[in-house]
Amino acid sequence: MNKSGCNSKPIKIGKNVWIGRGVAILKGVTIGDGAVIGTNAVVTHDIDAYEVVVGIPAKHLKYR
Repeated sequence: MNKSGCNSKPIKIGKNVWIGRGVAILKGVTIGDGAVIGTNAVVTHDIDAYEVVVGIPAKHLKYR
């Protein structure tokens, strides 16, 4: 815990990632290169490279 009393972990976002409007990405998540996150998705886990995810929570739709 830091001085503000909040726990935090970095979010890692790869190259050429598309993140739709209103997306929430939780702490500690890694998003691979070329991934696509659909509008209003809530990303609670790591996303593979070139994976397309949508929904709440974000679920695999396909690979591009």
